[in-house]
Amino acid sequence: MVAHDTTAAIRFQVQQEFHETPLGIGVEEEVLDEQMRQFSRDHWGDREEWEPLRRMFAGMHTANAQQLASSGAIYQAMGIFPLGGTADGSEPPERVSRCTLLVSVREMDNPDPTVSAAGIVEALSRTNDGGDTELVSLPMGPAVLNIAGSRAVWNLADGEQERFLVRIELWLPFPAENRLLLFCLSTSDVEDLFMYQAVLADIADTITFGDTEHAETDAEAEAGLKSDFG
Repeated sequence: MVAHDTTAAIRFQVQQEFHETPLGIGVEEEVLDEQMRQFSRDHWGDREEWEPLRRMFAGMHTANAQQLASSGAIYQAMGIFPLGGTADGSEPPERVSRCTLLVSVREMDNPDPTVSAAGIVEALSRTNDGGDTELVSLPMGPAVLNIAGSRAVWNLADGEQERFLVRIELWLPFPAENRLLLFCLSTSDVEDLFMYQAVLADIADTITFGDTEHAETDAEAEAGLKSDFG
């Protein structure tokens, strides 16, 4: 459950491969510090010689979390998806694909969700990021899907090094409020774009606003989705 200044609760479910990064929303600074220390231990382990690395990692993520929360972020997670291998673990995965997921709430003039979604499509199509934008229909109403790529280049001593990134965004106007729910899934494993489109599509189908109870049974939750908000 997330504490956020909104009159409508936001609920959605994510796959078990996502590992939430604390944002410190609604908790004291000391609590956030402890959450970050635990997050760092979970990520790097308990080896004593790695304590300086854990401290740096926790400090970096604390500063980032505070900035994200102040700009409307309500959820952030790292996704670690093993690919290949066998379900019983007898054969290890061939590789691991990684992504980040950021969910935020933004203020907007929202006279009607359908009108707002059409306006978002128009605005995104005018940007020069070369992305693909389209209207989509979700159980909670009209939304906008935007997929864009980018290229980063570093000048190193032994020459240039480049890396490609892909970003999948889902823009969903609130049904009855002047607000917008934005999902942004990004990854440098661009070859897994279609997989991540499916991942985000599954999450999108679970989004609810208000006090509607989850319809999923325990068996469905154990099949790969877990609840993160209420």
